[in-house]
Amino acid sequence: MRLNKRLAATAMAALMASSMLVGCGSDSGSATQAGTSAAGGSESGQESGDYPTITFMLTDHSGNALKNDHSDEVIAKMEEYTETHVDFQWQANDTYGEKFGVVLMDKANMPMILTAPSANIEGSVIEAARKNAFWDLTPFLEDEEAYPNLSQIRDEVKDGLTVDGKLIGLPRSRVIGRNGMVYRTDWAEKVGITEEPTTVDEVYDMLYKFTNDDPDGNGKDDTWGMEMCKYTGPIDIIQTWFGAGNGWVEQDGKLVPVHQTEEYMEAVNWMKKIYDEGLIRSDWAAVDTTDWGKGIQKGEVGVFVDVLDSGKRAWDYYEDNNIASVVNPDETATITYVGPVAKDANSERRTMATSGIAGVFLITKDGAKTEEDVKNCLHYLDKMCDNEMLVLADYGLEGITYEINEDGEIELLDTGLDVSQTPNSGLNQALCYVPNSASTDPVLKQDTQTQLLNEIQKFSEDYAVFNPATKYLLSSDANAENGTELTQILDDARTQYICGAIDEAGLQAQWDEWARRGGEQMIQEVNELYQADQNK
Repeated sequence: MRLNKRLAATAMAALMASSMLVGCGSDSGSATQAGTSAAGGSESGQESGDYPTITFMLTDHSGNALKNDHSDEVIAKMEEYTETHVDFQWQANDTYGEKFGVVLMDKANMPMILTAPSANIEGSVIEAARKNAFWDLTPFLEDEEAYPNLSQIRDEVKDGLTVDGKLIGLPRSRVIGRNGMVYRTDWAEKVGITEEPTTVDEVYDMLYKFTNDDPDGNGKDDTWGMEMCKYTGPIDIIQTWFGAGNGWVEQDGKLVPVHQTEEYMEAVNWMKKIYDEGLIRSDWAAVDTTDWGKGIQKGEVGVFVDVLDSGKRAWDYYEDNNIASVVNPDETATITYVGPVAKDANSERRTMATSGIAGVFLITKDGAKTEEDVKNCLHYLDKMCDNEMLVLADYGLEGITYEINEDGEIELLDTGLDVSQTPNSGLNQALCYVPNSASTDPVLKQDTQTQLLNEIQKFSEDYAVFNPATKYLLSSDANAENGTELTQILDDARTQYICGAIDEAGLQAQWDEWARRGGEQMIQEVNELYQADQNK
């Protein structure tokens, strides 16, 4: 199916109008580029000059955002489709945080949409929100007819953008079911495992055999079951398998940090067991994150627990380097994506949800001064989530950067261009990706690795466990003051316990220290907010 045929009729007019592009730069050298208007107008007859203008500050990762050959055509298509004129205020990625702080204080020059400098809201953003710097978007998104895409943002994702009961931003979305487990398929076949593990005991059996049953067939004792490093995110994922929850859990009408649950200790003792039995390398806690992921590529380990993308990277490595299967040398080694795992045969499979947030768009009160301004911003962001704009932002222009094949799929052309040189470079930074992370019609032609990855991530979403305390933590003073330190205390204590540096009494002592340093106050504040929340 070809994309947005009605735009083709105005393409020539758009090109003629490209000379009307307005560009201006800041003294600091960061580009501010205003979009062009399509001279042909829209189907309704509205002239492009009648489009409302919104201002949008966002990150430029390449230095060429919407400034390449044919970028004027991209801008023209975008503005005609959204019926919005956009003044993009691009800021260099490496100085974005500094620039954000300056802009946040410059009320006279505030953009309507302001991209937060980190994936999740924190620090200065929360402080500004409490000073009423951003619009509460809750009532706007209740209008499903006006915002058919944005109104589908999951409540759990909104929690990560809610301060003092107000939805202060919109997500640049991340795949929710991204975390999980993968393993090397041929190793499993070599040691006699014919079905993917779906319970903790089955995972243990796989780790044991991958360590002890010579899965690579070289006759040496040189393999481990699972890859680990000093980044402890995989343990957080494994804890959800046992039912420990994601950071916090609801029990008996209260929110409880997971380290205070029986399921947490079950998970940590399981990790200690596989460490004590040598199913993971003994120096895992000292392995740098830059080396993480290399073990499964090099054939040193067979299981990886983290984002499922890691499995695709390993599979791509096998393909690119012709790594042969250990059971059939004529075939390339492959990866199996498992995703969620259950505690036992009587339990539901689980994995840890991501926040669902890869970036945050804030609609400012000093920039968007009226409700009509807010609606114009939301209209633009909602329309950018339609398939037509997802294709434009992610893949560019038909005939220039992609073609539609006989099956109606998008095939990217071999243009020789770096991603920073494409006509659409940078436009994806303006997308919320709600409810879809890519166009669903047409779809991008994908290799087997990617197709299976997308399928398991979609499957995992139904089993992904969110943190029920997220929005209360954002409004907790104790968390704001001591949250990072408190998390580090728990992570360090858990690692020390797994490695045998402390015993259970030592672990309890660290938990007591956590409580004294602000943990107990945080529990109190979170639960006061939780009990007062009428929408929970």
